[in-house]
Amino acid sequence: MDEFQLLGRRIRELRKKRCLTQQELAKKAGLHFKFVGGIERGTVNTTLRALKKIATALGISVADLFQYELHSSDPKQLRKLLAEAIRRCSDSEAALFYRFYRSL
Repeated sequence: MDEFQLLGRRIRELRKKRCLTQQELAKKAGLHFKFVGGIERGTVNTTLRALKKIATALGISVADLFQYELHSSDPKQLRKLLAEAIRRCSDSEAALFYRFYRSL
């Protein structure tokens, strides 16, 4: 699951906790409901401005939108997530990953 999907899942989770439909959230945020749906599915590359509108409509800060956790305890999924993170990281970050791994 990439960052867009994690963010979308977090927004969906927060929206549902507030018993809002996508249409209701979109209206409160001043956005189109299809755009909100795309964000929740992780298929839309949104702007910080749109995230601010969504956060305000949900009564939270933008930072709260990124307080998601990896809910997977499946070892295959965790390995995949780690491999993707390592592939995307810089050389110095890869060295940090390696030092962390060796310390375990």
